[in-house]
Amino acid sequence: MSEDTYIRNGYFNGDANGCYGGQNGNESSSPGFRSYGATVISASASSSTLNDDGSDLPPADRGKSAWLFLAGCFWLEGLVWGLPFSYGVFENHYSSHEPFASESGIPAIGTTGLGFAYFLAPVCVSILQRWPAQRKNISIIGLFTITLALLAASFATHVVHLVFTQGLLYGIGGALLYNPFIFYLDEWFVKRKGLAYGIFWAGTGVLSSITPFVMHWALEEYGFRTTLRAWAVLVFLTLGVLIYLVRPRKPLPAKSVIHGLKLGFLKTRLFWAFQIGNIIEGFGYFMPQIYLPSFAEELGLSPLACTLSVSLLNISSTIGLICMGYLIDRYHISTVLLISAVTSTLCVFLLWGFATTDAMLYAFAILFGIFAGGYTASWTGCATEVKKENPDAAIAVIMGTMAAGRGIGCVISGPVSEALLELPNWHADGVYGTSFGWLILFTGVTSLLGRFGLFGKCGLRTQKGSKADVEARSEDSEREPLVR
Repeated sequence: MSEDTYIRNGYFNGDANGCYGGQNGNESSSPGFRSYGATVISASASSSTLNDDGSDLPPADRGKSAWLFLAGCFWLEGLVWGLPFSYGVFENHYSSHEPFASESGIPAIGTTGLGFAYFLAPVCVSILQRWPAQRKNISIIGLFTITLALLAASFATHVVHLVFTQGLLYGIGGALLYNPFIFYLDEWFVKRKGLAYGIFWAGTGVLSSITPFVMHWALEEYGFRTTLRAWAVLVFLTLGVLIYLVRPRKPLPAKSVIHGLKLGFLKTRLFWAFQIGNIIEGFGYFMPQIYLPSFAEELGLSPLACTLSVSLLNISSTIGLICMGYLIDRYHISTVLLISAVTSTLCVFLLWGFATTDAMLYAFAILFGIFAGGYTASWTGCATEVKKENPDAAIAVIMGTMAAGRGIGCVISGPVSEALLELPNWHADGVYGTSFGWLILFTGVTSLLGRFGLFGKCGLRTQKGSKADVEARSEDSEREPLVR
C-alpha cells in the first residue's frame, strides 16, 4: 500500500479513540500510517482531504460549494426546528380554539416533538455511521415523515392526534432528516468547523424569530388546518430540492467497519453527575417557550407581546450558544456552569416572576435566552471531562447520550407543566399569585439544580481549564461531528 493511499472505513475522521472504539489513537503497525478508530489515513495523504495537494476533492473550509452547502444547512435548521421552537403560538391557539380548547395534554404536543428529536440523536448517529451510503435516503425518509406528520395533524380532531402527529411523528422525521447533514458538514468544514456549526445552528434562532409572527398571522387568518398544510408544502418543496442538490464531499463506502461501542463512561459517577443535571435542566427549560404567549394573554399584556416574546427568546438563544461556546473554550466547565446557573435562575425569579409589563417580559425573554439558551454548548466541556476518566469514550457518543437525556426531560416537561398549572394559586401578589406562579418557581429551581447537578463533582477539580484542556477540546471539535 502506497503512502498516498488512504482508507476510509468509518466516518469520524480523526477521533483519537474511535467514535465506536478502535485502537485508542495509537499509530498502527504500518509505517507512515495512523489509525483513528475505524478510519485509517495515510499520514502524508491525510492532507489531501483539504485539497492542498492537488486532490480532486472539493476544497474544505472555502470555495463556492462549501459555502452554498452551509447556506443550505442554515435553511434546513431554521425550517425544521422553527416550527417546534415556536410552539408557544400553537399552544395559545389550541388552548383557546375548538376542537381542542376543552381537552388536556396540549403542552405535550410541542415537548414530545422536541424531546424525541433529542432522544433519537444517538440512535441516528449509530445508523448513519453504520450505513453511510444511505444517508441521503434517510434524509428523504425524514422529509416524507415530517410532511406526513404535518398533513395528518391538519386533520386532527383531538389532542391525542396532535401529540402523535405534530409531536411524536414530527420529532422522528426531524431527527432522520436533520442528522445526515451533520455528517456532511463535518466533511465540508474541518479547520473552520466552529464557525460552520455556529452558522448552522444560528438557523433556528434567526428563522424562529420570524416564525412566531408568521404562524400567529396564519393561525388567526386561516386556522390551524390550512397553516399546517401550507407549512408542509413549503418544507417538502424547499428541503426536497436541498436534499437533491446536496452531495457529500468525500466518496462514501457502502458499509463501514465499526467496532463495538465504548460505553464504559456510563458506569462513572462523573457522567451521571452531568447527565442527571442535564435531565433536570430539560424539565424546566422548554416551559417559557411553550407558555410565554399564554402568559402574556392572561396578564393582559399587548397582543404583540404574545409573539414577540417567543421571537426574542429564540434569537437570543443563538447569542447564548455563541457565548457559552466561547466560555467553554477558555474556562473550566464548572466555572461556566456556575455562571449559567446563577444568571438563568435570577432571570426566572426576578424578571419572569415580576413581568407585569411588556418591557419586563421582553427583558426576561432576551436574558433567559442568552444565559439558558446556550446550555447545550456546555456538553462539549462536560464530554471532555468524562473523556479524561474514560479515554476510550468518544466525544460524539457522550454528547449523543446527553442529547437523549435532554430529550427525556423535554418529554416529561409537557405533562408536568400542565399539572403545575392546575395547582391552586399562591396567596401572593403579582405574577406569583397567578396560575403561572408554580410554573415559574419550577422553572427557576430546575435552572439552578440542573447547572449545579452538572457542576457538583466537576467543581472539585481544577477551577480553570488549562491550556492543554482547551487544546484537547479544540482537537476533539475538529475531529468529530457535534450532536446538538
